[in-house]
Amino acid sequence: MIPPSTRDLINIADSKYAVVVAVAKRARDLSEKKKDEDYRLSTMVTEALEDIMGGKVKID
Repeated sequence: MIPPSTRDLINIADSKYAVVVAVAKRARDLSEKKKDEDYRLSTMVTEALEDIMGGKVKID
């Protein structure tokens, strides 16, 4: 997947800081769910970005 542009991400939320916090929280949730599996953090961040861009996760 091509990483989303920062413009696309900022359009989802009011600020870029809200996007960063949402991605970090989602990546942490994913890493806790997949603790037994061998995943890298960058994979979790990518998956979190995909979830946010796909509308699976809403930013407050």
